[in-house]
Amino acid sequence: MATEKEFYRRTEEWLDRLMEANPVLATELGDHRFDDKLGDYSLSALQAQIDQIKGFEAELDRFETGGWPSDAQIDHALVMTILKSFVRDFERRETHRRNPGEYIDATTGGVILLIMKEFAPLPERLASILGRVREVPRVLEEAKGNLVPADVPRVWAETALEQAQQAPLLFTALLPRLAQGAAPELVDELSTSGRKAGEAVEDYVAFIRDEILPNAEGDFAIGKDLFDEILREDHMVDYDSDELLEIGWDELRATEKMMDELAREIDPDRSAREILKEAKGDHPSPERLLATYEEAMRAARDYVVEHGIVPLPPGESLRIVETPVYLRPIIPYAAYMPPGILEEKQEGIFVVTPVDPDASEEEKEAKLRGHSSTKIPVTAIHEAYPGHHLQLSWANRAETLPRRMGSFLATMFIEGWAFYCEELMEELGYISEPLQRLGRLSDQLWRAARIILDVSLHTRGMTVKEGIDFLIARCGLEPANAAAEVRRYTMTPTQPQSYLMGKLQILELIEEFKRENPSLGLREVHGAILSSGSLPIRLMRRALLGGRS
Repeated sequence: MATEKEFYRRTEEWLDRLMEANPVLATELGDHRFDDKLGDYSLSALQAQIDQIKGFEAELDRFETGGWPSDAQIDHALVMTILKSFVRDFERRETHRRNPGEYIDATTGGVILLIMKEFAPLPERLASILGRVREVPRVLEEAKGNLVPADVPRVWAETALEQAQQAPLLFTALLPRLAQGAAPELVDELSTSGRKAGEAVEDYVAFIRDEILPNAEGDFAIGKDLFDEILREDHMVDYDSDELLEIGWDELRATEKMMDELAREIDPDRSAREILKEAKGDHPSPERLLATYEEAMRAARDYVVEHGIVPLPPGESLRIVETPVYLRPIIPYAAYMPPGILEEKQEGIFVVTPVDPDASEEEKEAKLRGHSSTKIPVTAIHEAYPGHHLQLSWANRAETLPRRMGSFLATMFIEGWAFYCEELMEELGYISEPLQRLGRLSDQLWRAARIILDVSLHTRGMTVKEGIDFLIARCGLEPANAAAEVRRYTMTPTQPQSYLMGKLQILELIEEFKRENPSLGLREVHGAILSSGSLPIRLMRRALLGGRS
């Protein structure tokens, strides 16, 4: 009979093989043995990976776990769910043959990770980058062999085309320029290989434009049966898409009502949207933008520590930097990059895109309105303290490898926690100004709309245009931002619902845990939750309260 020790050994071996076959994933997780490779994206290689996963799933399914400790049983259930999710995505969603953007993400993302993560001196990382740049033409040729134009959804083709058109500059200009200061001996090789990579990307652009777009007739919607299956199997929830849609509408209307009531307190003569629109005019100067975020992150962290809200994991750190030039077209405002689950140095990176000094005054103002003083403190809570950065830093310190792998799957807990922290910090007095509270509610409105769009796009026949119009009309998003959001929703079914639904489930779990442990303070309650890792809420409940999931 296989023991839990054998289970952990076999899981470690499987992850090792997975990373070897997926070098970009390995870099993201913090394993740097394969940093000079992109991996084999041919259909035969992808199928071999899935066959290996199915074989490991069958092996684990034969393990008798009844006599194992509870934590080991939870880890086994988690790994089984991850394996099944991988197989389902490949066999049922088939994005490897339907989404041309996946290959742009792999080729550019593999380089960007090596630039952003400072795990080694830059010259060493540039040598690895050179290896990856050399493989770009092959990967994009493999992509063309995998993709079936008639099965590609048009919105995915359009999105991939925009991504690909921005990519050549990374290879042809920015990498050689980076090497000039850090590794002059690599400039010639990076220039030559970068030119070939840039030409391969331009050829891929032509392929998308001339062969995929004219024939792209695929449906991005996964349908009710698969949507409900992912809810049930991956997220481990009891509701289906019909119930989820009702909850989304209830939350949207309730949030609109709260916003209207708060707006009347602020100014009886103006609507919530009018008040928030004016508030966008209060923002840092271009010169103070990065410093303002640094101050907001530091203030949020200090408040968490001083008020005993959440324990800080040892060794965590957050680096706040300007967005690199080559990433600014795809990160218009700011973004968070978490530390990998295997990284020795648990350093998160928060990038802030500066205002272009050569832009017109009108363009500068438009960009700065996305960094309003009302929203920056809430962003610091959600992305850093006590939100994503703090939670993921704790999860990455879990004792077992499977528990650290929970980030592969537990989007509902991860996103729900960060969103829960926004309301928590308001209740505890950190977010206290009426305008800030109104801004937080506007974000909640948007998260409720995500539920509605998630279900409607994938199970109710909603079109991309209808989704964009909905976000503009009901949430006040700018058209460009609404379009970017809806495009993402079409590619990530059940993920958009994770924010608000995750928060609601976390609130229920915390109340339940408090009833079972009335002597614990808030810090201890949060510590127990965060030290359990990133888990689907059902498994988190089992870890905290016992019983079978």
